[in-house]
Amino acid sequence: MLVACLVFLLSLIFAVFTSRSLYDDGSYYFVRVLQAGGFTEMLFNRGHVAYLYQLPVVIALKLGITDLSKLQVAFGIGCFCAWPLTMGICYRLAPKHFWIVVLACGAGYLNAAFVAVGEHVVAHAFFWPVVFVILFVRPLTLGAAGVLLFSSVMLLRSYESMLFIGPVLAWLTFRRGAGREEKSWQRMVFLLAAIILALSTLIALDGTLHPCTGSSVGSFRTGVFSVILQPGWTIGWTMLWVLLMMACILPRVRTLIDTRMGTMLLAGIILLWGAWPLLMPAALDPYKQYEARFLDLLVPLGLLVVMLIQVHRPAWLEMQRRQLVNLSAALLLAQSLWHIAATEQWRTYLNVWRGMLATQTGIIQLKDTPYGQHAAVGHQATRFVWEMDALNLCVEIGPLKVKSLILPDPVSDGTVNRNLINEFKPSLLPRLDAYGVDYSEYIKAVEGNPIFADEVQMTK
Repeated sequence: MLVACLVFLLSLIFAVFTSRSLYDDGSYYFVRVLQAGGFTEMLFNRGHVAYLYQLPVVIALKLGITDLSKLQVAFGIGCFCAWPLTMGICYRLAPKHFWIVVLACGAGYLNAAFVAVGEHVVAHAFFWPVVFVILFVRPLTLGAAGVLLFSSVMLLRSYESMLFIGPVLAWLTFRRGAGREEKSWQRMVFLLAAIILALSTLIALDGTLHPCTGSSVGSFRTGVFSVILQPGWTIGWTMLWVLLMMACILPRVRTLIDTRMGTMLLAGIILLWGAWPLLMPAALDPYKQYEARFLDLLVPLGLLVVMLIQVHRPAWLEMQRRQLVNLSAALLLAQSLWHIAATEQWRTYLNVWRGMLATQTGIIQLKDTPYGQHAAVGHQATRFVWEMDALNLCVEIGPLKVKSLILPDPVSDGTVNRNLINEFKPSLLPRLDAYGVDYSEYIKAVEGNPIFADEVQMTK
């Protein structure tokens, strides 16, 4: 368990220092904070998550730091801090049951975590301190009361999944507070937390009825079916691993796991599982992790049943407890190794882009570069590209004196994405003068470029 947690922490540190927080919408959110020079709320119903992500970089800005590489590290700390923080809290609250949150991390978070900026990540993370306090901390201490209230406030404006999680947590909190063994101040704490969690449900309902984009709910639903039909590498192995854990109810399975051959077989699977992005780089598809964000809703609800068994029928899991703890740690280890390997691919990708940005001028059309044309490498070139965030990423990782920007292919199914092209117009570039970003060379290079003319036929 200790080794698994250390490797997990190492994977997050590696992600922070390779700027993986800039993948997907992270590059956009980072620019927003830089332009604001402080906190900038993205969506009301997810506001507390936005503040958590932005807190370290805002502190750095207030300290007068303007170096983009240092600010990216600060932003990464905010994006990746939720799970180590909440896991540490849960260990202090109830170390005996720590394996459950480890299992949740491996089965839920690390199957949907390549996109660092995801409000579902924080909603899932802070679910666990709330449940640990409600079910395992008896009697309620002042420290645990603070954890309960802080975590409830974080969940208040976190993600639409609280529409389902909120009522469950509110009910459990209210029932705990209604117990006769609680003192008056403890009842008040539980009642206040229950009210906050109930309010989180209403805020999540409003976010569901009025989504930030028309595709939000549809995309979430599509992701469920996509993952079920084509689960991808990490999710497929996780499903098999969970089935193995469930099979531990059988004495024969537990005996087999404890044999030397069984241990060696599982160790081999873990190494293969974790090294796959390095062994088969062309098969890496980070988008699968984005599609799997629904697991940050299903996993906590599913494991809540396990926690209730631990409270009310602990003898049911006592026989296989050791195997469950070890297999949970092994799952965390395998998933963390996979993230280290996948993040190494991301680091290589950024280095290639940095090389193009430093050596070329004007607009670099990705499809016209060797990196975008080679069949095997081309997939690698596009797998990390979110088209509408490419410009921000170029500005953030390239030279401060911007000479060039990389344009993903603006043609899809014969249709030209004019909005994507227009983002590269000099007048629409993000103004980051305070951080030393200078577009003068780029502006000179693209002056008169026909790509910005509406009548240009991009499909030729």
